[in-house]
Amino acid sequence: MIRLSWLISMGISLFGVMLIEHFFTMQLGDEPTANGNLGALGLALIAPFILLSLFITFRYFLSLSRNSRDSLMRSIYIGFGIVFMIAVCYFALDYKNSIFLELGGTTKNPNSIIFGFPWLNEYTNRVYINFYTFAISHTLIASIAAMYGIFSKA
Repeated sequence: MIRLSWLISMGISLFGVMLIEHFFTMQLGDEPTANGNLGALGLALIAPFILLSLFITFRYFLSLSRNSRDSLMRSIYIGFGIVFMIAVCYFALDYKNSIFLELGGTTKNPNSIIFGFPWLNEYTNRVYINFYTFAISHTLIASIAAMYGIFSKA
């Protein structure tokens, strides 16, 4: 039952992250809105689902690691978490750099389109709220839960 709740919470929160990334982020050439960042509104609506998803991920991987009696499987959990985290971080940095290259630089670069904007604005929502940050946060929580389940005395 915990696996089903984990899958459902992952699906709902990933759907919300993808909505923010694709529908609440303005593309180049669009005029900035005078009403502020609509992505912040989307993030406020989806944040409880993301937090619930992180909690259920922790619970699922904690029970999975505690129920595993095979030391090889325990080592695989930790190793896979580290390798997956490194791979996702590499792709996230590449994605961030490509977006800032497209925008002409960061918010501190006077030649960029987003110069003087706050770090989370209508052009950069997809830099900070995307599939990669979703995967990094869930992988980190799953790895912490697996290590806690393996090394704790429950």
